Amino acid sequence: MRVLIALIRSIIDRFNALPIFNPVRWPFREKLGRITALTVVCVYFLSKLFYFDPLPRSFEASKLYYLALNSHYGISLFDVNAVKILWLSRWAVWSTENAILMGYLIAYLTRFEAIEVARGVEEVLFPFIVAALPMIIALAPVNFTHYLPITSKYYLIYYAVVMGLIFTGACVNLIGLLTMRRAFSIMSEARVLVTGGIFRFIRHPLYTGHFILFFGSLCLRLHSYTVLLYLLFVLGQFIRARIEEKKLMIAFPEYAAYQQVTGMFIPRLRRRD
Repeated sequence: MRVLIALIRSIIDRFNALPIFNPVRWPFREKLGRITALTVVCVYFLSKLFYFDPLPRSFEASKLYYLALNSHYGISLFDVNAVKILWLSRWAVWSTENAILMGYLIAYLTRFEAIEVARGVEEVLFPFIVAALPMIIALAPVNFTHYLPITSKYYLIYYAVVMGLIFTGACVNLIGLLTMRRAFSIMSEARVLVTGGIFRFIRHPLYTGHFILFFGSLCLRLHSYTVLLYLLFVLGQFIRARIEEKKLMIAFPEYAAYQQVTGMFIPRLRRRD
């Protein structure tokens, strides 16, 4: 085992020596990062803006669609109130997702220069790999109706709870993003220390929001590989948070005291102020 660990460490060290994993050597590093990120976010934002995920775009069209299912199945599945829950829950999630994308735009436009720049595979590449895992989950086909058919009396309850999870996680993520906007970075970098707002209670609210949001997404896509990806994502975020905290303690010695009184992903039951 020690030989294997040493071999892996040796391989990582060789990769760390490459210029691509040393952003300090990148020309126009901050401008390049902002332009790339803004381009990706804008393209994704425009695609979301013009594509409202629910099948019909208006409530009236949605009502016609869902009520037509009653005739198709020959039983009463949905009434107007049920349709409202279905449509409004999807609209709320769609709206919050677009708000998060706007938050990313604001963060990349207003963030400060990095005090401690990311270096090496662990700080440059690893965060992107972890961040990509839930995107793969989101691409998986929705299959929860295989376990809970639309004719079930629990269908609407399950769907409302799942969409509530996604909406709650998105809101937590958005609040954290807007609070830390000038310190935001995907790579493990230190820009400015943020301890106010939601950060008074949680050191990593964006990750907490992601855990809740993507758990809801997982509940709609219950495949063996999506469950595995979600578990890897949670583990990866924990490791990523630890790497970031080491960086923050180097840049901000006061971070150690903040760490002692604030929960990592959930608030501490008792704060020692």
